[in-house]
Amino acid sequence: MMRRIASAFLLLGATAALALHGPAPILAQGAAPGFAASLGDVRSLAARIPGRRPVRINVLKFAESRRTKNFSVKGAAAEPSVQARTAFQLVFQDGTVMVDAGMDRQVHAFFGRGVEEPYDAAAAAQLERALKAARLILVTHEHGDHVAGVIHTPLATELAPKTMLTRAQAQTLRTAPQMPEIRLSEQDASRYVIVDYDRYLPVAPGIVLLEAPGHTPGSQMVYVALESGREYLLIGDAAWHMDGVRSMAGKDVPWLIEDTGAVMAQLTWLNGLARREPDLVIVASHDEDERLALIRKGALGDRFE
Repeated sequence: MMRRIASAFLLLGATAALALHGPAPILAQGAAPGFAASLGDVRSLAARIPGRRPVRINVLKFAESRRTKNFSVKGAAAEPSVQARTAFQLVFQDGTVMVDAGMDRQVHAFFGRGVEEPYDAAAAAQLERALKAARLILVTHEHGDHVAGVIHTPLATELAPKTMLTRAQAQTLRTAPQMPEIRLSEQDASRYVIVDYDRYLPVAPGIVLLEAPGHTPGSQMVYVALESGREYLLIGDAAWHMDGVRSMAGKDVPWLIEDTGAVMAQLTWLNGLARREPDLVIVASHDEDERLALIRKGALGDRFE
């Protein structure tokens, strides 16, 4: 059960999330040049909210786009490549937290740009059930394939009160959405949990958000530390394929509007982080090769609970 308390903590069952309902105070404005984050600080914040941490992470692919590799990684070979459409489920002993919410067929058609692309209706239904059961829903950024599942859905009224959007995400969805289907009115936006934070925000035991505008104004990464000690960083669309992190190469898409400088700074930071922290599992949302590899290794489960 969700309840509001004076300390501005949002309790979702046994899971505590640092959040504010409605308009949130602006804690800081103006990003520093480049991108810098301290994994040590993030680890410390992950312990800020007491309670048991997640025990595992599941990933579900509900659709895909078929591109060439150079589409996702500038300078890569023009060889066939699958861009997976995914969402993640963080499993606690007593509930779940979702990261990203998927999309329906109508929104999926937008990404095909006139070409019909694979959409798994059974997986999408599984994702919808997971969203309904979740205690908290987070989104890495405000593009349709990540957020439509809590906006362009008959379940929006049910899901909104447990969906956390950042102030920047809500602003984009109100004033400049990627597509009409995910536009939020002021009244609609007021139903969601709106937060604003400076650099980091702990939201539940073992879970910390990292502010990372660039791909979109409201992009963020999600750090997750499991009870086992295994650590993950879900980077959303900072890179579409982990080769973008490894080679510090951005995307090569003529219709994509990004803050290229900010994204490149994030890729540089992620590249260094991967070398310094080889046990940290860095996950790009759309990398089908990495998704399959992490499932084979047992680092990610391949179905929702």
